[in-house]
Amino acid sequence: MVANSRETLRSGTFKPLNIPEPISVEEDSKGSPVAVKIKRRVAIIAVENTWRIDDEWWRSEPVSRIYYAVLLAPGQRLVLFKDLKNNEWYQQGC
Repeated sequence: MVANSRETLRSGTFKPLNIPEPISVEEDSKGSPVAVKIKRRVAIIAVENTWRIDDEWWRSEPVSRIYYAVLLAPGQRLVLFKDLKNNEWYQQGC
């Protein structure tokens, strides 16, 4: 077991990982993603998986999201989600 040094951690010691980043997404009439804008419009050629998360209902701001694992035209894979509380799209880093 490691002894507690009682030293205060310096600012910048921890770096958050996998922070969602806002992204511009073009939707079809059903609300599914068909393209993203990463410097320019890039078509989504396949939605490989979808899942929904409704969590932390007991908090003042619960989580409600629909995730999409997509394949872009150049072959890049991306995980997107639509926050159902604010209707905004985000890219989830890997």
